[in-house]
Amino acid sequence: MPRWLPQPPADGRFGNLSDHALTALLVLEALILFVAAPLAGMGIRLPLFSGALVVAPLIIMIVIISTSTGARVMVSVAAVLAAAGLASRINHPSLVTVWLGHLAVIAAVVAMSLVIGRAVFAPGRITHHRIEGAVILYLNIAVAFTSIYRMISELDPNAFADVAGHQSETAALSTMLYFSFTTLTATGFGEILPINPLARSMANLESVLGQLYLAILLARLVTMHVESRKY
Repeated sequence: MPRWLPQPPADGRFGNLSDHALTALLVLEALILFVAAPLAGMGIRLPLFSGALVVAPLIIMIVIISTSTGARVMVSVAAVLAAAGLASRINHPSLVTVWLGHLAVIAAVVAMSLVIGRAVFAPGRITHHRIEGAVILYLNIAVAFTSIYRMISELDPNAFADVAGHQSETAALSTMLYFSFTTLTATGFGEILPINPLARSMANLESVLGQLYLAILLARLVTMHVESRKY
């Protein structure tokens, strides 16, 4: 296993502190995605949606979960870049700052997912905390694709139909986050339609990933957790 990835303990178990960090991280991410982000799209800015205030607890929790110095550094750098990119897009938006910001967000999500993934899928008994970590990975798919959709819409303003033009950055993020979740969960309400071929391709990919993740990985973890409680 590469040294820059977190190494699971020899007995395959994670301490209670790491377990509770997964739970706390899930709660924080849920508040950001389902409370702070929609309110920001309505023009109601909460401190929870501020980049710096979001990054700080995320870094702390990832440091607790990870046992690899390299992973801690990678997550910290990616998260700081994501926060800086978000701030620059809101205050001084341009195509370059938007792309750099979204690339930083994607890097932060990937780095965080690598750390959490090693904790969730490491050898050992499957606990409900590790299932909560798997839910975080599922939510992270939607977050990463939200940034991808925003990058596409910056290149082609007509990439998505029925999306209001001249939106603020926070409103645009909220809109694409909604589209990302409806695509990931295969809900498909149809208010927003991808027109650009690349946007359609990414929507198809996210839909496939979302269904496979639920049907294979998350379902398997839940089954293993239920079976372990029988003994």
